[in-house]
Amino acid sequence: MFSSVHSIGHAGGYFVTEENLCKASVMFAVRMLISHTWQNHNDQFLQPSQPLSDEFKSDCLVWMLFAGKNLTAGADELRWNDRDWSLTNHFIPFTEGEVGARARFDSDFMVRYTAGMTFSPEAQTVLDEGRNLFKRFHATSFPNKIRQEFKLGRADAGWYQVRRSLEAFSDTEFTDFDPFKAAYADLSAKLRPQVFELGFLPS
Repeated sequence: MFSSVHSIGHAGGYFVTEENLCKASVMFAVRMLISHTWQNHNDQFLQPSQPLSDEFKSDCLVWMLFAGKNLTAGADELRWNDRDWSLTNHFIPFTEGEVGARARFDSDFMVRYTAGMTFSPEAQTVLDEGRNLFKRFHATSFPNKIRQEFKLGRADAGWYQVRRSLEAFSDTEFTDFDPFKAAYADLSAKLRPQVFELGFLPS
């Protein structure tokens, strides 16, 4: 999920691993689902007071994978600290064949992680519409300017790169994001009241 330790404010940090990914995605979703306002500014997020269903957990995972704040990417030649780095994207929930990728992904972690999961209708629709956008991305020949701006040198482009490059190219080849946005809004509307019902925030 992160290329380094994840931290929130001054509360320290942690590496996101296969063992804690479920908790990390739930925390990501419940914190991002509720818009920050002057009325809830001082509200503290709490441990849930109710058990979390498998459906809630998988809904949060899908919500996280396609969130606007999800900055996952796959990229080469990232210069930092006088060294060149490569970034492998572990968060693609589709196989190369499902999205028409021309080369293999370096990681199939998310496909393996979600194998056997049962998704709610709302989450499944987000996955289906997200798959359509990944397919559109892999079928598009982007100009060099967009390829350079979003570091599109690898097959395992992340949701950030997929979304932003298609948006940047929409003046030339229009991509209809409305079906995805509607599906994501439905999943958000389903999850948002559960943040209060499950005790993450006071009602």
